[in-house]
Amino acid sequence: MSWATFVRGRSTRGAPLTQRLRAANDSGSAMIEFIVIGLLLTLPVFYLVITLARLQAGTYAVAAAARESSRMFVTAPDDASGARRSQAAAALAYADQGFVDKGTLRIRCSEQPCLSPDSVIEGVTDLDVDLPLLPDFLRAIVPSTIHLHSRHAEVVDHFRAPQ
Repeated sequence: MSWATFVRGRSTRGAPLTQRLRAANDSGSAMIEFIVIGLLLTLPVFYLVITLARLQAGTYAVAAAARESSRMFVTAPDDASGARRSQAAAALAYADQGFVDKGTLRIRCSEQPCLSPDSVIEGVTDLDVDLPLLPDFLRAIVPSTIHLHSRHAEVVDHFRAPQ
């Protein structure tokens, strides 16, 4: 008695030849098929989740850096300390999401000096996020970075004393 006959619990002795051959060739490759198909489906989904998580972190970083840098500039006592505060706030926002020394910040003022009453302070941030797990030789051929950009405007208080 063959293994396939033993597993099925019935004999194929009186069955036609095609049924006996089909029963003999069914040797249980479902486990291998499940592993191969599972890997082929799981790996791209895993890469997609990692990539989207990295892009979401970058999006949070540029949005927070633009918002907090312009807020810090508006609350500063003068333009010089406002510039230092806004750079520190942007660096902290980038580092919080894992982008240490990668993002940029520009502060734009609608009036000079920047902290004049009713002046608009705009923080503009940029960040290039590298796609994860790409080898160096592929980076030369395929675009491997996503550029993220954000801006946030804050208005200096109308009743603030001029500098």
